[in-house]
Amino acid sequence: MKKCILTLSILFLSISSIFGALSIDDLINLSKNTGTLELAWERFLEYLQDNPSDERISEVGELISAKIYLYNKYKDFYFVNELITENIKSFCINLGVLSTDFRIPKEDTEKIIFIFPQIPDIVEEILTTGNFSEPSYKYLYKLEGLNYFIIVDSYDLFVQKIIENSIKLPIFFDEDMKHFVLTFVPKNNFALFEEIINKSKYIVNEENYLGIYSLLSFLNDNNALKQSLVIYSQLDKYFSLKKELTSLNNSVFFVEKQELSSFISQVFDVGNELKDLQIEKTLLSNMYYSLLRTLNSKLENIQELVPIEKDFEELKFAFNNEINGEILKLQNNVVRIQSYPAGKASLSSSLAEQKSNEEAQNKNNTHSTFLYVVAGIGIGILFVFLYFELFPTYNKINFLCNIKLGKYAVHLAEKLVIKDPGNYKNFLILARAYEVLGDYTASIDAYRSAINLKDKNVFDKKE
Repeated sequence: MKKCILTLSILFLSISSIFGALSIDDLINLSKNTGTLELAWERFLEYLQDNPSDERISEVGELISAKIYLYNKYKDFYFVNELITENIKSFCINLGVLSTDFRIPKEDTEKIIFIFPQIPDIVEEILTTGNFSEPSYKYLYKLEGLNYFIIVDSYDLFVQKIIENSIKLPIFFDEDMKHFVLTFVPKNNFALFEEIINKSKYIVNEENYLGIYSLLSFLNDNNALKQSLVIYSQLDKYFSLKKELTSLNNSVFFVEKQELSSFISQVFDVGNELKDLQIEKTLLSNMYYSLLRTLNSKLENIQELVPIEKDFEELKFAFNNEINGEILKLQNNVVRIQSYPAGKASLSSSLAEQKSNEEAQNKNNTHSTFLYVVAGIGIGILFVFLYFELFPTYNKINFLCNIKLGKYAVHLAEKLVIKDPGNYKNFLILARAYEVLGDYTASIDAYRSAINLKDKNVFDKKE
């Protein structure tokens, strides 16, 4: 694209040379391309010789000269191309890419203003109305000496807008915006920030804390905080606690058993500070409640008293019912070391008692387990007994014979014979049961009955 523009510019220059001299506007257009910038200066010198009385000659000469100077000095920076093409929006955007510490010296700023004479008006409008027509204009603070070109009667609207935008979107008041304020707002006007914040109801809403804290921190860092020291102190404590609560909530799942005592002490310290916080703290209270619930759940699973030095009695009624309830649970999961060495002895006694209780509990558990096993076996045997007793069969009695339970086998076989005396197999299994029992006479009689019954059945079939 740039090559195309360069080609067209050279073509235009050639045509102009054929049909007549270049105009002053032609020179300006030539200066808008880095490829024809030097050529623009050469043609300007020729134009100067031919038109020494042109009223615009001085202005255009300074413009081209400024561009050549800035291009040679900043040719490694992207913003220089936007200077040459006179695109102020892109120039500011490319300024924003650079570090917040980057500055263009005052003498170069004057040359840039010659290229962009509207810059002072842009900044004055921002400071007067508080509106940034282009967000990238906030990077103009990087032009050193620009503030000397600015005249503003009142900064009230600007400060009001900064506060409103910072509260709506805390990221609005970023490092670049802070530098913009420092550069263009005199320090004696910084008191406006405190006045507007104190008169408003912003501090009542917890959602506004971050924006207000950012603004007050800015004032504090620049030794301009006077009326709002108490509010700032409370907000500073608020965000310190929020950071610590976030860390504790993230780590509570991974705390090792041997680290619990120290961890619980941290939980106590945070609660103690949270208790003393005088501003709205619903979010922090919810975070603390979540932390206590998770911690109690962890301690209940461990089923051991954790030794601590802190006294949670101090926090017992400092919060809402939910948190107070969790604190009470926590007290039941810890044992306090009240003093040393007495506390140590007390702890040893408590731990010994705990160990004794655990051993007793283990014994009870073992005894209970044994009883459950015995009861289970008994129920199983009873079930098998009823199953055999109510539903005796040849196979079941044969099984009893195989495991040498002859007496019970005889009992069931007799029930089979009574139930179906015409079945010779019932006498056969009865004979075997007697044999297992050792009553061989009864066994022989049963075998005879089985043979006779079988022969009778065969004879009946032949008939």
